[in-house]
Amino acid sequence: MNRHIKENLEQLLQDTYDTRRLGRRIINLAGFLGSTEIPEHIKEQLARLSGLLVQQEAFDALLQPVMTIARSQHLKGIDSEALTGVLAELGEARRALQLQEQINYSELTAWLVGAAEEKKIIRTTRDAR
Repeated sequence: MNRHIKENLEQLLQDTYDTRRLGRRIINLAGFLGSTEIPEHIKEQLARLSGLLVQQEAFDALLQPVMTIARSQHLKGIDSEALTGVLAELGEARRALQLQEQINYSELTAWLVGAAEEKKIIRTTRDAR
């Protein structure tokens, strides 16, 4: 398990992701590395991140059928004005779902690295320049 955690943490630090994939990786690693000693501010960040991921999944589930209809509009003769209205309402729904509080990905990443170091899963060297 430690090898798997180390590989995922290294990938998190090396690769560039979209925010959804990054968020999932952080949540998974926090689950593996978490303990009863998670600082409160990190718990709050993780809770906000989890909520954001759920909201994104729900929004995508709503958007997918509409986009499929929009792509096939020319085949079925769908009223483009009605489709534009639905898309506008989905845009409003997305804005309403946006988080009011920000997620600090660097703080979460730093905590993950620290937790992995404490458990001796990874070892980092600090340059004292």
